[in-house]
Amino acid sequence: MMRATLVLAVCLFTMQAPGLQARDIGADGFGEPGSAAADWGYQGAIGPEHWGKLSPAFRLCSEGLQQSPVDITESQPRRLPHLAFQYRSNALHMVNDGLVIRLLYEPGSYMRVGSHRYELEHVDFHTPGEHTKNGFAPDMEIHLVHRDAAGNYALVAIPVVAGRRHNGLLSRIWQHLPARPGQEYEDAYIGIKPVFLLPPKKDYYAYQGSLSNPPCSEGVSWFVMRHAIEVPAQYVERFRQVLGQNNRPTQPLNGRPVLASQ
Repeated sequence: MMRATLVLAVCLFTMQAPGLQARDIGADGFGEPGSAAADWGYQGAIGPEHWGKLSPAFRLCSEGLQQSPVDITESQPRRLPHLAFQYRSNALHMVNDGLVIRLLYEPGSYMRVGSHRYELEHVDFHTPGEHTKNGFAPDMEIHLVHRDAAGNYALVAIPVVAGRRHNGLLSRIWQHLPARPGQEYEDAYIGIKPVFLLPPKKDYYAYQGSLSNPPCSEGVSWFVMRHAIEVPAQYVERFRQVLGQNNRPTQPLNGRPVLASQ
C-alpha cells in the first residue's frame, strides 16, 4: 500500500550575488508520474471535475474512495509517531510548470515517521489551500512531498495564512518566482532549508488518501499540520498572480478516520 507525505523545503542562508536568470524549460511539466502538464489543469474542461474522464490512467480521480484533499471536521486523538525532519540546506532551484511552482530538492534530506524514513523529493505551492478545517481554506498550502525506498508517498501539508509575520525562507522564494509557465530559476548562492517552512508546533492530522492531482493514486499517507504559518499578505498575492487558482476541491472521506496527534 502506497503512502504519501507532502514534502516541502525551503531556506537556510542567503548570499547576495547574481544568480542565474529565470530561463525556459519547455512545456513538458513536472507533474507526478503519469500526469503531463498538458493533460489536465485546474480550470474549465480539463479542471478537477473532469480529471477522471481525461485519461484511463486518471480514473481514480472520479472512482477512487480514498481521495485527497479532505475537509477535516472531526478527528480522533491518538498517540501518533513523532515527525522528525532532517533537511539539508540546498541551492534554490524552482520551476513553473504551468500548474504549480515546484521547489526541487537534491537527495539526502528526509523525514522520519517513527522509525520509517521518507526522502524529500520536492515542495509544491497551492493557492488557496487544498485541505480545509470545518470548511475553511487557508490562503495557501505548501506540500512537502516524500517517498520511501519502496516508492510509497508521504506528504506533509502546511497551511499558510496571510498576516504580518516575516518568513525568511518564503521571502527568498517569493523574490525569485518564475513568472511564466515553462520557466525555471536556479541560484547556487541562495540557500534554502524547508524546515523553516514548518510551524513551531508540529501537531498534525493524519489520514490515508491520494495524490491531489492526476493520476490521483491512492495509498498516500497525509500529515496535515494543525497549525498554520503566517506570512505577509503580499507573498500570498504574488503566488496568486503567478499561479492563479491551483487547488483541488475537497473529496468525501467515505468513512476514513482522521487521527490527531497528541
